[in-house]
Amino acid sequence: MKPPPYYGLTRPFQNMWRNLFPNITTIGIITISVLIFSTFSLIAFNLASFLKIWEEKIEVIAYLKGKTPISEVESLLEKSRRVEGVESVKYVSPSDAMAFMETRLSSQRSLLEGIQPTVLPPSFEVQLKKDYRNPGKIKEIVSQLKRFPQFEEIQYGQEWVETFSVLVHILRLTQWVLGGLLLLAMVFIISNTLQLAISSRREEIEIMQLVGASPSFIQIPFYIEGIVQGLLGSGLAILLLYFLHKAIFFYLPLPMKEWLTRIPVVFLPPQTVTGILLGGMVLGFLGSLVASVRVLKRSG
Repeated sequence: MKPPPYYGLTRPFQNMWRNLFPNITTIGIITISVLIFSTFSLIAFNLASFLKIWEEKIEVIAYLKGKTPISEVESLLEKSRRVEGVESVKYVSPSDAMAFMETRLSSQRSLLEGIQPTVLPPSFEVQLKKDYRNPGKIKEIVSQLKRFPQFEEIQYGQEWVETFSVLVHILRLTQWVLGGLLLLAMVFIISNTLQLAISSRREEIEIMQLVGASPSFIQIPFYIEGIVQGLLGSGLAILLLYFLHKAIFFYLPLPMKEWLTRIPVVFLPPQTVTGILLGGMVLGFLGSLVASVRVLKRSG
């Protein structure tokens, strides 16, 4: 007997409706698993973006010794500019530093009353080339600048940059380790759920085998079922993460909202969302493949 048209497309949805509760449970577990992975991805993505923005603005401050004669400043500027990786160097006099502090303090500039500019050391603001704005390259530039005896101290937020870089790497590593564990768990859950569904239809499968149905004809509906489960689960996870992302900013206190306006906290880019959806579909397919091979091997 010839099967009805579009049998392979309609049958999976009929099976899912007949086994509604197990399918809802499976989709729910997929949603939770993908949501955990996506949350780590979102945090790691924003931290990496913030680190990149911060690295683009990073500069090295080299403080001159107080007894450095002004006649040496120009030659020192030229030498500093010739250091590999340095884009530009600006001399900041004590008066310039005091003016900068007054601007930053704004309404609290009265705190600086009675303080003379001479208490502030002269310094060089060293801007780095784009390819050199990372912890490793900055260290190399700082080590070269330290060779100049006129510099007393060089600062660039070393500990903060290194700590933040390590944090980003740890988050990325955790994301992929956790993703691997969740992948195995999801394949196991999907395969076991579909295995129950396939087992409940063992007699139907045996009849189809007796009348000459090919293995692919029998398996394709189950493959589609697994793919649909993976797509629905990962799609719900992305949707939940999006609403959580919006809700968190909606309920944040106003001072924190104002602070976060300086830092772009964005949602996952479209290519990452697409990758997660495709990943969910692939996991659903793998789970259905494992389940169908197990059952058909037993019935064969």
